[in-house]
Amino acid sequence: MAQGFEKRRHPRTEISAVAVLIATAKGAYLSHLADVSRGGCRVVRPLPWSNESRPPFRLYFIVDQDTVIDIEALMVRAGDEHIAFQFAAGQNDEVEQLLYEARFIA
Repeated sequence: MAQGFEKRRHPRTEISAVAVLIATAKGAYLSHLADVSRGGCRVVRPLPWSNESRPPFRLYFIVDQDTVIDIEALMVRAGDEHIAFQFAAGQNDEVEQLLYEARFIA
């Protein structure tokens, strides 16, 4: 196996210039995007993040003052530095818009 090869269904695009508001059932946290793919994203873990945060999770990607993309997601991993989310099904238009916008920022 070649070094550095990933077996991902959807390739990631690293991006850090997009703010993300993570809305949970009991509050919200402001952070920024680490990377995004067609299937989900990785967000820098906010300092006040609580492991007690529960779904539903709604992510608001703040691309610029006129562009905010709202996507429902499932938290799949919460590490010390990042939180990984999988986009919920049925939001193809929103995900495509996010990927389109990411091309201009990445």
